[in-house]
Amino acid sequence: MVWILTALTILADLPLLTPDEPIVSKVNAGEILMFRLNVPSGQRTMVTLLPLDGDVDLFISLPAEIPISKTPFKSINPALHIEQVALPKQMKQAEAIVSVFGATESKFVLTVNFTSRSVTLEPKREYLMEIQWQEIAFSEEFFLGALTVANKTATWYELNIKCIGFEEGKTNLPSSFVLGPKGKRYLGWVALTPKSRIVVTFQRTPKADAFLVADCVSRLAAGVAISPEIDIAIEDLMPNLRPLLSVAQALREGDWKRAGSLLIATLRSNPQTLTALHAFLQRTGIRLPKDILGNKIASGFGAISAVISAMAAINLPKREQVTIFVSAN
Repeated sequence: MVWILTALTILADLPLLTPDEPIVSKVNAGEILMFRLNVPSGQRTMVTLLPLDGDVDLFISLPAEIPISKTPFKSINPALHIEQVALPKQMKQAEAIVSVFGATESKFVLTVNFTSRSVTLEPKREYLMEIQWQEIAFSEEFFLGALTVANKTATWYELNIKCIGFEEGKTNLPSSFVLGPKGKRYLGWVALTPKSRIVVTFQRTPKADAFLVADCVSRLAAGVAISPEIDIAIEDLMPNLRPLLSVAQALREGDWKRAGSLLIATLRSNPQTLTALHAFLQRTGIRLPKDILGNKIASGFGAISAVISAMAAINLPKREQVTIFVSAN
């Protein structure tokens, strides 16, 4: 609901909100409490409104004369949800009004933090993957955000994640996993500090190649692709899947004829590889008898040649690495 300031308020008469003194107060239903905020230059500002009960909303007028009905800086969530507003860096010091609206009678805690730091991704441009950092809260000492990684390509890659400078038990990120074409995976919340960083490596590996071959075989034999976000263990199968790596190379080059010939020859000379491939597909949910799977493969990749051409990655880098860290801007 939009609420309009109808009276001129003198900034000097308002209580001052500072990082050192959180405001603990109470607002009645339909009431607006206002506080003065001195916004420094060259720093980002995060105002947080924590409801202890009831439903409160947060508005920031910057500059101070903007009514809350027109300000873009607001947070209106359901009852008992934290309200947060981040203000961008200002070229010069400014004064703002922080307004707390009581949708119901509520007790609350109001805080503010300033920082000259920010979370940075280096390098800034990625070709294979996309890393999304959604900032949730920050102070000068930590940055809390939600981390998501996505595969920008039409083929399979393996991701390895290394957390550096974190206290033991402070992160719960997976160390490695595989992402398929255009796949995306939400990794959860992470608290970064100026002393910590996360290194994400996106690369072509034997495991990623095994997924590529299995995906093409699944499309050929069952008419369905393996989910790009699938999370299954195949480490026990890898020794018998390694003969398929030459098939993966042909697939990445878009050469479906050579890939089909290599696959048929490999499975004929390595029956244990067919058994491993069959077990792999079963773990993805594909239920085909092994003899029928073999017959489907014998027909070659001609039926999905267009798909293989679209998945070709001969011109893509084999490896890309991005570091996520807190920088002082």
